Amino acid sequence: MREKLIQHIKDYIHNHPENVHPSTGKRYYDEPDIFIADASDPIYNTFKDIVSPEHMTPKGVFELAYGANTFKGGSVIVTVSPIEEDIRTSNRIYKDMASKEWALSRGHGDEIFYKNRLSEIVRHLHGMGYGAIAPWLSDKFKVIRTNTLTSNWSERHMAYAAGAGTFGLSDGFITEKGTCIRIISIVTDMVLEPSFRKEQSHTANCLFMAKGLCGVCIKRCPVGAIDKTGHNKMKCAAFVYGEASKKFAAEVGGIEKAGSGCGLCQTKVPCEFRNPVNKQLRMNS
Repeated sequence: MREKLIQHIKDYIHNHPENVHPSTGKRYYDEPDIFIADASDPIYNTFKDIVSPEHMTPKGVFELAYGANTFKGGSVIVTVSPIEEDIRTSNRIYKDMASKEWALSRGHGDEIFYKNRLSEIVRHLHGMGYGAIAPWLSDKFKVIRTNTLTSNWSERHMAYAAGAGTFGLSDGFITEKGTCIRIISIVTDMVLEPSFRKEQSHTANCLFMAKGLCGVCIKRCPVGAIDKTGHNKMKCAAFVYGEASKKFAAEVGGIEKAGSGCGLCQTKVPCEFRNPVNKQLRMNS
């Protein structure tokens, strides 16, 4: 059942006819990788300290939808979709703002295509007789603004729990297929064998954090939101979701409310489409 479900999700996302923008004829996403985490893994309790005191556990978010004491165990399904190469390539040449292709993917790909697919995967699990919820789409999901920017459900931390990769200096999530990705997660009471979480360090895939090398994302950030100490989320968000971003998105046919995104720290960097630490290890061996 596990492998059949994984293949269904892969095929459904990658080969869906809406995984193409009509004006460019290009896919938004390449074939996704699917990871599974045990919904009862103790790591989820640590996210209240790491991310936010309001961060939900899989059990907690499931029972918000289905009622108290309804969750007896299950899985978190994490989907990691690499952004298509032509979109990544288009963004490499820019220094101050995202490319048109990136802006279209940010709006139509993330906000329409991926949300629709996420809802339909949840319905597929319901049709199989299981409870399921996508926290990102839940009315309980919220972004928390204090002196920084967090949320009560972090897709990147779900991906880390499932063994999909680790974090980088820019706060990007670095998988074997790089950091130029989109992540979604679903909590279900279907019990599936979890993926193996091999990394001991949460920054093992970042050349700068793991080995003191690189730092290219620092130079790529157009507003100085990244330095050797990490990522200023508030400064980044003010740019990515600011008025200039929204105006550009509207001008190129994107979604004004969603903005154009940026992605400059995710493109033309060593971790764009691969794990750079593994590449270096191969070069040195």
